[in-house]
Amino acid sequence: MKKISTLEYNTLIWFLIRACFTELTLTNIIYYVKQDAWISIIIGILLGLIPFFIYEYLKQIFPNENIISLNNKIWQKGGKIINLITFITSLLLVTYTFFILIKFTGTLFLYKTNLWIISTALIIPIGYAANKNIRIISRISLMLFYVSITFYFLIFSGLVRNIDISNIKPLFESNPKNILNCSLIFIGINIIKIYYLNMIPKQKIINYSSKNSLIMYLISSLSVFIISIIVICVLGINLSILYKYPAFQLLKRVNFLVFDRIENILSIETIFAMFIEIIIMIHYLKETISINFNKKTNKYVIFICLFILIISNNTFINYKSSEDFFTGPFLYITLLIIFILPLLTLIKSLLYENT
Repeated sequence: MKKISTLEYNTLIWFLIRACFTELTLTNIIYYVKQDAWISIIIGILLGLIPFFIYEYLKQIFPNENIISLNNKIWQKGGKIINLITFITSLLLVTYTFFILIKFTGTLFLYKTNLWIISTALIIPIGYAANKNIRIISRISLMLFYVSITFYFLIFSGLVRNIDISNIKPLFESNPKNILNCSLIFIGINIIKIYYLNMIPKQKIINYSSKNSLIMYLISSLSVFIISIIVICVLGINLSILYKYPAFQLLKRVNFLVFDRIENILSIETIFAMFIEIIIMIHYLKETISINFNKKTNKYVIFICLFILIISNNTFINYKSSEDFFTGPFLYITLLIIFILPLLTLIKSLLYENT
């Protein structure tokens, strides 16, 4: 694996945290806790520091290992089982993420186009990029990061004059249990996916700094927090609940310099994030096959992409029921596997280091 820069690595954190937020997370959180959505996100950011530091600590104490080889090293034969469980979970997760991408793209840009055509057009560049090494993927991420951050400031500057802070009142109207559950939705869909960056050993990152990664974590989390505040403060809670993609409806109000109605251009920023996330997750699946079974993985990327393409267009066609599943039972399965298993690996590794 060729080395990547710290900035390239950190831009991957930016995209993993932001992916699916406006397309899935925000809609669900607003539906359940209304104007208290921002409270759930703050709690989620704070609780999300727990898995973040677990992943960071593993990277620090085993700088030459990625999470896949580390499981095999720490758990020995059991490591393959842990990696297989995580592989299956990740395969389902990336498949659903891809489904969200094609539904979002179809709804916003190609609403009269068959989903098979949209998904086929999307999976080809994703599969091509995922088949490259992590250095190329990270450079793509860095390039898109500059575009993304530019779009972000365009959105903010175009909406800041429309903010009405009174729309977040009254505060703490929702049940505390619902607020906490929505925090878990935010963690499970957005924060927990930084796990996949543990497939990149520390030694493969030039001048790696946990402090810089933490700063990017906070910046990325703050960016989605600001999005949630702006949506509620500009649209109001009644309109926010009414729209399927309230953040996209918000973009229709963006006016920048002599341009207006630039929502289609700015919505590409959210698609960038999902593209990077899906590419990273497929690359993780590829690495799992390579390390666990010592196989050349180029052809397996094709099989993974075909699986994603077929399942996303058949199994998840009932969008509402699949959304309930992936923000309900499967969400907690994901948290269990991608949070608890690395935590157990961390505990086991500390015992391993002391023997």
